[in-house]
Amino acid sequence: MKTIQQLRQDHIDSKMGEQIHLDWFDALFTTIKDDLRSGDIHKAQKLADIGQYLAQDFQHYSEDELAGLIAEKGEL
Repeated sequence: MKTIQQLRQDHIDSKMGEQIHLDWFDALFTTIKDDLRSGDIHKAQKLADIGQYLAQDFQHYSEDELAGLIAEKGEL
């Protein structure tokens, strides 16, 4: 069983990972907006595809993490 300190560190690590992902999304969507303003629709579409992939990947990661937390809670 994990200690409170380990659980806290896991939560901190998770939040730091979320911040990294959010920084990626910010950069991605800012670039998409810039491409749309300049009329580069092809690049904007490719970047939107990457954004969709990253969002789906992050969702699966978050679902797995949540399932793990729920399982740990059941073990207490």
